Amino acid sequence: MPSFAERDAVPVHVPRNIKPLMPVAPDRVRRLREHLIKAIRKARGLEHAACPLPAAPAGFAARVARVACSICKGWCCQNGGDDAFLDDQTMTRVRRDRPELRAGALPRLYLDRVPARAYEDSCIFHGNKGCVLDRSLRADICNSFFCRGFGAYLTDRQTDVPRIVIAGDGDETRASAILIP
Repeated sequence: MPSFAERDAVPVHVPRNIKPLMPVAPDRVRRLREHLIKAIRKARGLEHAACPLPAAPAGFAARVARVACSICKGWCCQNGGDDAFLDDQTMTRVRRDRPELRAGALPRLYLDRVPARAYEDSCIFHGNKGCVLDRSLRADICNSFFCRGFGAYLTDRQTDVPRIVIAGDGDETRASAILIP
């Protein structure tokens, strides 16, 4: 017989990426390099305007986020393309938070993290285990965007009830174990 938590687990519905991993072509890396150089140049003189790193979910919500993102496999990353949403604001924040970096080292910081294989038609940093960039290097939108399903969970007044994450739809649907706060 299912426990009370299993019977009453509230679903968190998220999308699911089902695209294959592909080798990252050299022209993608070249486009990223060119984009980074433009963003860094545009960021000059904006140090005073750097926004803080958006806060990550905490507590039980962080656990639900980890599970949701792991079985979703980066649906939201598909629009990242070769520039990963990196812009002058991101470059300004990274330079502010890493003052030891010389100007020429900033592009290398990103280029060295490009995985050998990334998901087809997705962000250049979208590797087999998710984003290869730590939060401090990601664009603000990547740190603050939540898909509709996870966003609804975060705004739900019942964030401390058992949850089950359901990702995808049709034959590609996956579900997590019951998550208990």
